[in-house]
Amino acid sequence: MNKLLSITSAFIITFSAMAQKEYSKKVTSKYITLPSYNISEIDPASVSIEFAMKEGVFGTEKTKEAKSLCISSDATSNEIVTVTNYYYEIPYTQQDSYLVAKNTDGTFVFADKIPEAQGASFKFGWDTKMGQPLCENFLSNKLKTSFISTGDSFKAKKDSEFQRSVYQIAVEKAKANVYPSYVSEDFKVYSAKGKEFDYTSLDEAFDKAMAAYKSINKNGLNSDDIARLKESIATWEKELNGIDLDNRKARISKNIGKGLHENCIKASLYIFDFKNAKAHINSFLELYGNLSTNRSDAVKELFFRTQQQAMASQENTIIINEVAKLHSLASSKNKEVRATQLSSSDFNRLATEYEQYITMVANEVGENFKDDNAAAIASGEVNPYKQFYSPIAAGGPAMILFMAPSTLSGIPVLEELPKEMCVYTDLTQIVILNNSVSSITPDIAKLTVLKKLDLSGNNLKTLPPEIGLLTNLKSIKLSRNPLESIPAEIVNCTSLKTLIIKKTTLSDQAIAELERLLPNCKIKY
Repeated sequence: MNKLLSITSAFIITFSAMAQKEYSKKVTSKYITLPSYNISEIDPASVSIEFAMKEGVFGTEKTKEAKSLCISSDATSNEIVTVTNYYYEIPYTQQDSYLVAKNTDGTFVFADKIPEAQGASFKFGWDTKMGQPLCENFLSNKLKTSFISTGDSFKAKKDSEFQRSVYQIAVEKAKANVYPSYVSEDFKVYSAKGKEFDYTSLDEAFDKAMAAYKSINKNGLNSDDIARLKESIATWEKELNGIDLDNRKARISKNIGKGLHENCIKASLYIFDFKNAKAHINSFLELYGNLSTNRSDAVKELFFRTQQQAMASQENTIIINEVAKLHSLASSKNKEVRATQLSSSDFNRLATEYEQYITMVANEVGENFKDDNAAAIASGEVNPYKQFYSPIAAGGPAMILFMAPSTLSGIPVLEELPKEMCVYTDLTQIVILNNSVSSITPDIAKLTVLKKLDLSGNNLKTLPPEIGLLTNLKSIKLSRNPLESIPAEIVNCTSLKTLIIKKTTLSDQAIAELERLLPNCKIKY
């Protein structure tokens, strides 16, 4: 038994020594965000900001008591005594507020909504300096009398003060979007370690990037650190060319590759290479498939920021190339704007303008994404059917287009089951319903693990002879197709259990032949 344990332990130690691991370290740095308009043509100081907030809602006051240090009521004594006094705690709900920033021609630059927030409260009858109830409120009736006469003015004052504080915070946030601004963040930089392979190049890229991020955090963006990050990106991308997705023990395994893609995303954002950032976001998410983790969700959130900043960079190509000037603007403490706090009567107008701004941004980001995606598809960088590929679908990896073609569904009209789908050789299911497929690419032969083929509601007249090479097929559904024949090669689909050919034009003779060729398959017609 001891000998067996020793052998097992030795195996585990040997395996651990051979395994490659992802290595990471957290760093604090800051990046520059760009405004949505051309600051070389429009002075940020000319941007007008309007803010409006609904009046706060006060709840019912609650009587509280606490000890106070007060001067004795004895006229002959100035002795400090401890007295139980009373005060009111009044709940307060901050209402929604909106901020809208426009340039000189009235175009939206930025808008924000500060949502309703509960949990605040104010103390009436409270000595703020002393941190205790007012000494005159030693009777609850005295507190009540005081509240009846001054409670409304107290609430109005507190609401005004609270609104002012929310307004000031909102304006500072607006300045960070009207001007180029630095945003601090903590994140991880990734590398790899393992005894079996040499990771010197990754170590050097890691050290360069860490040094650049720390320098930017201390001194701001500069040409030297941009150069360091570019060098690190070049190394990471070279290493990613050697990624082996199927081998966990590979020098650059799938797990290590995720970290290198993340490195490229961050570094590309810092140097305003948004096209490269988007490419690595897509590659990173492709490695994760549809699996959702905190890490993959964080990268998905980066996508929207990347799209927005990519559009902003198109407006600000001049200033991006003037690094020193850009740093000076972003780090300036004197960011002037024309800000106005409006009354609640302007609330509805600003709420409407905020919704208009959000819709505008969403449409712009969507159009930008469509343009990028179309260009990537045209260049061959992106598979046009990638969006329909689901690696973790119930039943196994699937290509699913279950709705009819439309702009709303995003599903295209297909006249052929295209060869681009067949690059996903791990597919176990293909479902294309109610489309216009009239032929199937011979490349379907590559899908050797395919188990389910559902092409119901299409324009197929026959199947390709390559169907016979799919020996793992268990189910074929071809209902509502103008089928005239099915090739004899289907006899080689020895795993086929179900063939559904309802509402087709197959002759009785053709169906009888299928029953002869597939004696162990249930044919429904």
